[in-house]
Amino acid sequence: MDESKVKNEEPKVLLTQGEDGKLKAIAGEQDGKLKTVNPTKENADQFMKIDTNGNALENFFKKFSAQFKHPSHTGVYAVGLSAADKIAAFLDKIIRIDHTDKVLDPYRVKFDGDMKVKIQVELTGKFQPLDLNKLDWKEVEKLGLSGEKLQDALKAMVYGHKSPGLVEVKPVIEGQEFPMQVRLSLEQQPDGSLKMQTHPKQEQPDFEKPFMGVLFTEQDKEQFQKTGHGGRVFDLELVAGGEKVPSLISLDKLTNRFEAMALKDIYIPQTLKNVSLSPEQQQGLKEGKAVWIEGMDKKVKQGEQPEKISRFVQYNAANKNFDFKFSDEQRQQFNQERSNKQQGEAHEQKIPKARKLGEIWVYSKQAGVQLSHEDFNKLCNKEPVFVEGMQAKPKQQAADASGAQKVEATDLQGQKYNAWVWIDESKGKVRHSSKHPDQVRTIEAKQAAKSGQNIKPAAESQTQVAVNNEGKTNEATKHSTEPLKKGQSQPTEKQAEKKEQTQRQSPAAPKKGKGRKMG
Repeated sequence: MDESKVKNEEPKVLLTQGEDGKLKAIAGEQDGKLKTVNPTKENADQFMKIDTNGNALENFFKKFSAQFKHPSHTGVYAVGLSAADKIAAFLDKIIRIDHTDKVLDPYRVKFDGDMKVKIQVELTGKFQPLDLNKLDWKEVEKLGLSGEKLQDALKAMVYGHKSPGLVEVKPVIEGQEFPMQVRLSLEQQPDGSLKMQTHPKQEQPDFEKPFMGVLFTEQDKEQFQKTGHGGRVFDLELVAGGEKVPSLISLDKLTNRFEAMALKDIYIPQTLKNVSLSPEQQQGLKEGKAVWIEGMDKKVKQGEQPEKISRFVQYNAANKNFDFKFSDEQRQQFNQERSNKQQGEAHEQKIPKARKLGEIWVYSKQAGVQLSHEDFNKLCNKEPVFVEGMQAKPKQQAADASGAQKVEATDLQGQKYNAWVWIDESKGKVRHSSKHPDQVRTIEAKQAAKSGQNIKPAAESQTQVAVNNEGKTNEATKHSTEPLKKGQSQPTEKQAEKKEQTQRQSPAAPKKGKGRKMG
């Protein structure tokens, strides 16, 4: 079947970015303006269908040429009617990131100065994205997949790679659903169409079963287990019973399955990450060997300084790309640095949320600030620590009419503050103060002494204080020897009874006799 016929055999739907930034389907015009709807199955009847062989498209573009030529416009894209919703979900994500991305070229609608519309963009270059209009989406639906589920995977797949991760599919066989984890890929068919291929995950690699006519040696098994690659050229029967084809084999670590690629289909560049490869290095990569390459450009994030790296490079037949691996010395250094980092993080993570000292709970987070391991230990050892950037919840505080000096560091407006954090055992709590605890204790001791000079007992305790402290008595208490309790102004019945018993037990004083005066 002719490829252009596959591409144009069904009507197209035009997609463009709406005012909300999301990709919309063009539904026509309304009051002289472009009318759009969400590209969902429910709105399919409203889509403006385009016959790519007619003149309606050119007339439509002429009418809205000013809008489509606007610098902020991200373009118009033509997709097949049967898969408009699915392809739109994929294109929408790409356009939001970069509307000039080459992966959009198979769908991009262009027109020249004479408004001649060209839907099938001429693609140039070695690596070109596959056209999802050629995919049988009905077969995709049978796997339980939608455009949204495939958003993240399709960009790699349209360039001939497998999905970056595992995808759950739910094929139905004889009326029963069989969920499984797979990697997906797109395979071009002889008629130009695309077919979705599944690569199911298996628990372990099968080293005992022949792979494409080859039985692995013990050395091969060791290489696969150590590096994930065969490390040599294998003569494989890519088609059962067919001719032997020199190929490389790699182990797909996500599916635990072997994948092969013929040498004739492997492209080894002359330059890799700005390093010119020698003929020996190129030949080594072509033969599946791990080749040491020095001075390559490291991929850095925006704002980071450029950096050169040296790595072992090996072709990955499963991903159709290169693997970059450490040398033994680099791996040992990396593992040591990672171990040190993990130990440091684990040390910080061991800080308990709180620790109880007697009746006082000491928390490792003070007013929103997480204390370091060192500061928390100091605090628990009853040493004061100075903490910056704390923030107390706003609360109302009763006015202090005594004229006492304020020492507590609490910002009642919820703003951040710095303060000494310390344990006040006399008050049974952890305190925050703007002054050092020693100064706070001195201030509060002076305030307590001054306050104690002017203390007057409450009315109900005046008799108690007078009797117990000052030795005074009244008619009710003059014979009592027991101290009065709080609020007590005269002896209790027991105290009175005890007084009488004391009086009875005491011997009467002898009376002085009136003797005669002897002459």
